[in-house]
Amino acid sequence: MKNWEFDFKWLKIRHFIKDTMKVGELPNLETILFLLGLQELGVIVTRMSKKRKIEITTLGMCLILSLDGYFIKDGYDEEGWPVWKELKPFKPDNDLEEEKILKELIIRYFEEKYNL
Repeated sequence: MKNWEFDFKWLKIRHFIKDTMKVGELPNLETILFLLGLQELGVIVTRMSKKRKIEITTLGMCLILSLDGYFIKDGYDEEGWPVWKELKPFKPDNDLEEEKILKELIIRYFEEKYNL
């Protein structure tokens, strides 16, 4: 995917989420992962600790990374949280590469799930 195409698709997804959520700002990568984690959890939570927010964001990352075979859902725990099993380590060379990979997978997720 060319840089301009990647940037366009990423912006399109951010606008889709902004418009769907009816918020004033475009969401960043962390917010999108958090929202995907909430969706994966299947529960609406209004108040939560910082630790819980990190756990939900991690769920979003596992969901996205499962598209490339890094994780597979392995059932649910006693609290009803999805359990993910690591199939291969996700070890990008640096933060920029990690961000790009996550964004590419989010683009793929939204193209497949919402036909964007």
